[in-house]
Amino acid sequence: MDVISSHSSRWISNAPGKLYRALPSVALGIMFNVLDSVSTGLLLFPSDGGAFQSVQLQALSMFIMSTITSQIAITLGGSRFPGAIGAMLIEILPFLRGTDSPALIPTVMAAYALTSFLTGASFIILGLLKLGNLVAYFPQTVLTGAIGAIGLSLFILALGLTLPSSSPDLSLGNARSVLFNDTHLPLLAASFIPALFLSFSIRSQSLKRWTRGMVQSDYYIPTYLFCIPIFFWIVAGATHVSKDSLVDSGWLFQVAASESQPGTGIGDTWNYWKDFNFSLVEWRAMKNALANIVLVVVIGVLNLPIYVPALAFSLDVSYDMNHEFFGQGAANLLAGLTGTVPNILQYSYSVFFTRAHGGRFEATMVTILTFVLFVTSGLLLPYVPTILASSLVLFLGLELMAIAVWESARTLVLLEYSIVLATLLACTFLGFAQGFGVGIGASTVVYLAYGVVDSRARAVQWEEWNETHRQSLEQRRQSGEHELDSLNSSSTALRALPFNLTPSTATLALEANHSSSTGIRVDVESARSTAPNTNDVMLRINARIIALTGYVFFATIPSLEMEILNGSNGPQRPRFVILDLSTVYRLETAAAQAFDRARRDLYPSILVCAGLTGRSGAYADFQRAGVEIRFFESSGTGSATKTAATTEDVKEGEREILAFRTCKQALLWCQRRYEHDAVQSHTGSDKKGLTDEEVYDLFCTQTKFEPREVFATENVSDIEEPIPTSTLAQLIALGGRIQNYHSGQLIMQNPQRIVFLVDGEAEIITAATNSSLSTDASTSRLSLTNFLMMMPHESLAYVRERANSLWTGSRAQQNVASSARVGAGEILDFIQRDESFVQDKTMRVVRARSRCYAVEIGTKGSERLRTWAIDKAAWWLILDSIVS
Repeated sequence: MDVISSHSSRWISNAPGKLYRALPSVALGIMFNVLDSVSTGLLLFPSDGGAFQSVQLQALSMFIMSTITSQIAITLGGSRFPGAIGAMLIEILPFLRGTDSPALIPTVMAAYALTSFLTGASFIILGLLKLGNLVAYFPQTVLTGAIGAIGLSLFILALGLTLPSSSPDLSLGNARSVLFNDTHLPLLAASFIPALFLSFSIRSQSLKRWTRGMVQSDYYIPTYLFCIPIFFWIVAGATHVSKDSLVDSGWLFQVAASESQPGTGIGDTWNYWKDFNFSLVEWRAMKNALANIVLVVVIGVLNLPIYVPALAFSLDVSYDMNHEFFGQGAANLLAGLTGTVPNILQYSYSVFFTRAHGGRFEATMVTILTFVLFVTSGLLLPYVPTILASSLVLFLGLELMAIAVWESARTLVLLEYSIVLATLLACTFLGFAQGFGVGIGASTVVYLAYGVVDSRARAVQWEEWNETHRQSLEQRRQSGEHELDSLNSSSTALRALPFNLTPSTATLALEANHSSSTGIRVDVESARSTAPNTNDVMLRINARIIALTGYVFFATIPSLEMEILNGSNGPQRPRFVILDLSTVYRLETAAAQAFDRARRDLYPSILVCAGLTGRSGAYADFQRAGVEIRFFESSGTGSATKTAATTEDVKEGEREILAFRTCKQALLWCQRRYEHDAVQSHTGSDKKGLTDEEVYDLFCTQTKFEPREVFATENVSDIEEPIPTSTLAQLIALGGRIQNYHSGQLIMQNPQRIVFLVDGEAEIITAATNSSLSTDASTSRLSLTNFLMMMPHESLAYVRERANSLWTGSRAQQNVASSARVGAGEILDFIQRDESFVQDKTMRVVRARSRCYAVEIGTKGSERLRTWAIDKAAWWLILDSIVS
């Protein structure tokens, strides 16, 4: 009870400051909902039809209720975006209204609710089938074009918001006569000029200095927009213009005043449920609208995979498309239960709400205030000027078009920029789904063009060829049977690059599906066979190497991000991730920017690049994409960031990625950084070390070791040196030894031994491996005959694997390493008695978590001592299993 009281009092004391900080985003969010409802909600029912003329305010209420249900589902965890905003699916308007709609209101209401149910069920099914994983392969240039198309669509929509009801619909043919006539020109100027100035002011550095940063304040945009209706009503009051005249001329929205009818009040304006009467629903007429209902569902399903990646790209955050499917499915099922129209996550509103520091708390406040709007919509919305809605939507459209058209031109090359423009125009004139397909087709053509251009033979200078050839030979030598030279004075053997020896991911074999064989590949089987025999540097410093080859483009990004971030949030996260770019000849702009996102998401782990020089094409692609690269040593020309990197260089908040010429140099730097961090962590914080005698005394106490019994029957005639008198010296002479391990060091130098952990804590990391993945997929290209012969067996294996993953969990988790901690008094048996260890598809690594002291007895010691150790380990294993 005291805990609840303390938390509640702390929350109450922090509430004023939290509400103050939430005010800009909340004001902006509620403004989005208010203006969207009056500009779009009124279009739910045709205003010129006799049966629908008296339900305009109910249409507003249905729109607001759809927004509320969407926001509730999103805020309660339906979206991974904290600042996500949802609203009605606007694509419903062209299909479920018009002269061919059913005449009865109950039938139309039932059609709306049915559409919501079907949309929600479709999203849930897509999430269950995990089809959201395919969305990650959408090219980011296409997403940028889609963002621009959304902005252009909003811009065109805003131009028509101020048109009076007597004006014809806006089109390309009549745009000049409708927008620039003497009656509408003041409306256009009053809408466009404030939006243009707002977009200019937040970008102008001169205005920022003149206003001392006020234009960059979170309060600037909401305050600026709120000034528009205040100024409007001041002018309208001063000129004594009637409300009806303002409606007829387009300055106010035309809302059917059903509240003026006898017997109605505020409660009847928002109660649209009274229009539901299932006994009057013409289910036969529903068949006529079924095609349109299915089309709306399909459009909603296709639009969400466009909005979500575009939102993640704009906010520079990660996303889970399957999670978004479930969230939007729940939101639409809730909309169906409340009898309202389908809804969907809104890209433009979510972007600006998040940029105003809106999160889940602010979204909750917006939901509460939107419900207040739901109740009072009939009194408030008829007084909202059209120029406010038009200015806001024009501003959103200008901002999105500036992001897609202007800012992307700074980083994209000509062919990539052409994809953006093609997608933007196609989405605008053909529709979003069709335009997205055009963009993907254009991306495929551009990729083919790059493949043709980059595959041409070219003459190179001797220095460039010699450097490339030397690195290639070194890579082949590293991946063969030879070992690298020692990296330090201790002659530590390093084995098999680019092997992934990170405990958190024991299996890693992927290949992107494209013609130039850009692949991410790590061999584990060879590493497992050698790791127990060497003091492996990569295991000791917890490093991972990922090799890329060929042309790295948008299809490589999903697998690249997955493998870089794999295990980054778990207990076995890698300390260093080395990306080998030795054989990469080109990087698409989006792929280069993915490296920068990975560096940020991977922190505090460190991402470094190897195989990169200042004269390489990959480095030029990094520069164009705005990714800051700092070389470890001077190499090449033309680099302003070419400064020497030290072990202390990588700090939180820095945007630079360290680059090295070879993997060996990168690994050497990682090793030195690891040693530097280890020294810093142990300075002044490590406990006083134990002497060998103290370790031996603890060993005897914990294991009940009796030297007289063990040493009494030993044959010491073969010992040439004088027989030791102390029992500790006898233990060492007969094959035992005292070992001291620092934090992070491997307790795995010699597998043929039994380790008695006397003091400290260690962890046993066991990772499943898959021998089928050990073969390089790039070299296993089967002929058609062999492929057809293997298809039944491979299909059956896939079905089994898929069924097992659905039962036990996702497939991505089957290869994730598991760990178990061991402490003082426990026994680690590493003796290989048969071939079971080789056949066992696991890789076991033991690493010290703190300073550890151990007594080790190997196989080369005396027979009596080795037998005692084996029996002790077996008895301890039986006892441990019984206790467990």
